[in-house]
Amino acid sequence: FVKIAGELKRKQTSILFQLRSGHAPLNHHLHRLKKAGSPNCPRCDHVGRQLKETTKHFLLECPAYRRERFHLRRKIGQAAYSLQQLLSEEKVIPHTLKYIGETKRFQATFGDVS
Repeated sequence: FVKIAGELKRKQTSILFQLRSGHAPLNHHLHRLKKAGSPNCPRCDHVGRQLKETTKHFLLECPAYRRERFHLRRKIGQAAYSLQQLLSEEKVIPHTLKYIGETKRFQATFGDVS
């Protein structure tokens, strides 16, 4: 991670570090800081599913990002099923950042990160 971080924009490094540490601006973390009313995923809550919006949920599970995740999996194969690989493998990180950008989940905070 340290090796590739030097090649990324500051906002890209920041979002990756926050996702790796569990301190990304996702509702599960924001709720602990009293910055969100619920720890649940807003996209899943909207359709009546109460699932915590964690890094794992955002990257691997949220049905709202099914299309973006499909494209990610087509590009990187089995690595798309591993949080560790998505957030630390040099060859995978550019695809992870593209996925994050396509979801627009952090656009208000970070702008375009892809």
